[in-house]
Amino acid sequence: MKNTNNSYWIVGKHAVEAAIKNTNREKLRLCITKETQLTHKIKNLTSEIMSREKISNLIGSSINHQGIALLVKPFRNINLIKLIENFKNKNNILIILDQITDTKNIGAIIRSAQAFSATAIICQEMNSPKENSLISKSAAGALEYIPIIYVKNISKTLQLLKENNFWSIGLDAKAKYSLKYITRKNNFFDNNIALVLGSEGKGIRKLVKKNCDMTCKINITNTLDSLNVSVALAIALYEITSSEKM
Repeated sequence: MKNTNNSYWIVGKHAVEAAIKNTNREKLRLCITKETQLTHKIKNLTSEIMSREKISNLIGSSINHQGIALLVKPFRNINLIKLIENFKNKNNILIILDQITDTKNIGAIIRSAQAFSATAIICQEMNSPKENSLISKSAAGALEYIPIIYVKNISKTLQLLKENNFWSIGLDAKAKYSLKYITRKNNFFDNNIALVLGSEGKGIRKLVKKNCDMTCKINITNTLDSLNVSVALAIALYEITSSEKM
């Protein structure tokens, strides 16, 4: 996609509709086919009617834009310390991605985060893709509801979270105990949780894992090595949020 440091295209009806409704999203340009219908309109921004082919040429991609593209500015990075200071209750869930780079996986992770009311997603500044068209398309609108916070150091971030009453849990296929076992034996899921996920190939890095309070696994058949990271997150969030309601 033709992204710049200052703007990028959001495409697809769900993603664009969500961005239009988000008053915190700065919108620059809306391109749409005459057949495409919008539920919401943007104040002070006139829709540019054009063909699907022209939209494809404009955004510079073969991605299915569904006849609609919205040029936006990325969100400003949120200060993690200020976010934590604003927490007034327990049961906040932060999702920490340790060098996960696949944009489709990140988009699916954002959708799962929204589905289970997670508070935010934390990524490392280096070795993590920034907010972009492909992440937005895969998230199907959820990017407008779940903030992504970029930090310099994941291990130091985990230490900061511990100092602010967070339990950190790393998902690790080689862990001794399963997440289901832990949720049945402990009540710390009533507190603030930081859930750490690593890349499918390498998993959580050694130092990051060392800074987690514990690691756990998701029980799966022994004929399979691991789950897709976005699938693993969805299962983990279901286990955690279900245990909170027990």
